[in-house]
Amino acid sequence: MKLYFLRHTEALDGMNDAARPLSARGRHQAEAIGEFLARVGIGMDAAYSSPLVRAWQTAELVLGRGGGVEPDGLQRVDALLNEATVRGFEGWLRSLPAARHILLVGHNPSLSERVSALLGMPEHGGLDLPKGGLACVRSPDGRNGTLKFYVTPKLLGAG
Repeated sequence: MKLYFLRHTEALDGMNDAARPLSARGRHQAEAIGEFLARVGIGMDAAYSSPLVRAWQTAELVLGRGGGVEPDGLQRVDALLNEATVRGFEGWLRSLPAARHILLVGHNPSLSERVSALLGMPEHGGLDLPKGGLACVRSPDGRNGTLKFYVTPKLLGAG
């Protein structure tokens, strides 16, 4: 399976962190990522997002521009929150049903740490996902993996 780890795109500032929506720039970034995935022929078979508004909105926009799972097939999971434990995330990841392409939208620092761990990189100084950064990791078992590609909104001209 290929796991597509996507950090949410740019959000507005606000007092209620869980309710912060995407900025206009963040919406544009998410649409650019979805268009990139569609252009290279990648459609998601499953999609999961942190329940926080900015991650959920990012996932909906990416799925709306990309192919595969419709935005209404997106599932909210606490395993993609920063507060989720490593053990909890790993158990959840291994419990996912078989699929070829799985979108996972979450937050830093945990998302970068999860990708780095799958790639066997050091805990500090591994892969750092910027807002809107997308890392595709091929993993046969959810325990280790190989980086297939890494793109950012800036690389896609939406920085």
